[in-house]
Amino acid sequence: MAYGQASTTNNTAEYWGLINGLRYAKAHQCQPLHVVGDSAMIIRQQQLHYSPKNRRLASMYHWSKRLADTMAIRSWSHHYRSFNKMADKAANRAMDSIGFRLIAEKEQSSQA
Repeated sequence: MAYGQASTTNNTAEYWGLINGLRYAKAHQCQPLHVVGDSAMIIRQQQLHYSPKNRRLASMYHWSKRLADTMAIRSWSHHYRSFNKMADKAANRAMDSIGFRLIAEKEQSSQA
């Protein structure tokens, strides 16, 4: 999967960011953890434990939820993107870059 592919939506990229952030935090024993994200939809889904209707996003939700459930997460907080313009600009540039790739199919299939 590449962030720059036409089939990659913003929500898909946001979920990959969450999954990779949680994996990094777990691998580096960053617990307890306060998760802050600029995707209100994803934060709300994690807080209220509801799966998206879209099949691909639902799969990513369940993957992130299983991972989060193994960690000491104290809170989920939404941070408005407008207060984080530099990070948003960098993320958009990365998603638009043809050379920016994330190898995830293998890991996702091993999680299924």
